[in-house]
Amino acid sequence: MKTYLMTALMAVMTFLAITGCRSSKGTSSVSVTDKKEMSKQLDVPAEVEITFPCSGIDSDEEFIRVSGTGTSKDRTMAKDRAYQGALANLATKLAGVASSENQRVGVSTNADAEEFHDKMVAVSKVISSANISGYRTSCEKFTQTPGTLAYNCYVTIEFGKQKVVQQLYDALSKDKLMKADYDYDRYLKEFNKDLKEYEETHK
Repeated sequence: MKTYLMTALMAVMTFLAITGCRSSKGTSSVSVTDKKEMSKQLDVPAEVEITFPCSGIDSDEEFIRVSGTGTSKDRTMAKDRAYQGALANLATKLAGVASSENQRVGVSTNADAEEFHDKMVAVSKVISSANISGYRTSCEKFTQTPGTLAYNCYVTIEFGKQKVVQQLYDALSKDKLMKADYDYDRYLKEFNKDLKEYEETHK
C-alpha cells in the first residue's frame, strides 16, 4: 500500500514539474530580435506613411491655394500661427512661380536674374499683403499631441486667381524693370502652367 502511494505521489510530482516547465516556456518574454522577425513574418511595414491634415489641396483654374501649420498650447494661438504661415506661403509661392528659372512669362528685362528675382519677391509680398482680407478657408483641422497637450492647427486657404494674377500683371506692366510683353490672357495662361509646375515640384 505504501509502495502504491509513493508511486502515485511521484507520478503527480513529475506531472506538475513537466506542466510548470511548459507553462514557463509559454509565457516567456519575446526578445527584440524575435519581435523584428515576427514583424517580417506578419508583413508589418517597417515605415508608416503619414498624411497631414489639409494637405493635397492644390490650386485650380479658379483659386490659388496655400497651406500653413501652427502649434501652441493655446488653441487660438495655434490657429493664428497656422493662418500667418499660410499667408507667408502665398508670397513665397507667387515669387517662386513668377521668378522660376523654368517659367516663361513674357517679361523683357535687362536686369540680371538675381535682381529680377529680388524684385519679384518684393512685388509678391506687396500683392500678398493686399489680399489678406480676401481669402477663404477651404480646410481647417486641429489635432492635439498627447504628451505636451499642444494644439496643432492645419489650414488651407484660397484666393481668387483672377484678382491675384491681375495684380501681378499690372505690377509687371508698370514697373520699368519688369515690363510684361504679353496681354493679360496670354500672361494668365503662362502663369497657370508655371503654377502647376511649381506645385508639383514643391509637394
